Amino acid sequence: MSQSVPPDLALVLKPLLGVVRAVRAVLLVLIALHGVALFMFSQGSLPGLAVMAAIWWGLGRLIDVAPKALSSAAPGVASGVEPLQERLRQVAQQRTTGKKKQP
Repeated sequence: MSQSVPPDLALVLKPLLGVVRAVRAVLLVLIALHGVALFMFSQGSLPGLAVMAAIWWGLGRLIDVAPKALSSAAPGVASGVEPLQERLRQVAQQRTTGKKKQP
C-alpha cells in the first residue's frame, strides 16, 4: 500500500516533526520519573510505564518513517505547480499584449 501524500499535506506535516521530537523528549523524562517512582518508592504502575514506553517507541517510529513518506510527495510538488505556472504565464501575456474579450 504505497500511496503518495498530497504536496500540501507534506508541507504542513514537515514542521510538525520537530514538535513530535520535543514531545518524545518530554515523554522520555516522564518515563524516567515514573520508573524511579515505581521502582524506588513503589508509587505508580507497571502498565502505565509500559504504555508510555510504547507511545515513546511509536513516536520514534513515526519520526523515522515520516520523512521517507513525505519525500515521496516532493516530486509531486514540482509537477503540480508547473501547470499553474504555465497558466499564470498565459494570463500575464494576455495582459501585456492588451488583448481583451469582446462581449
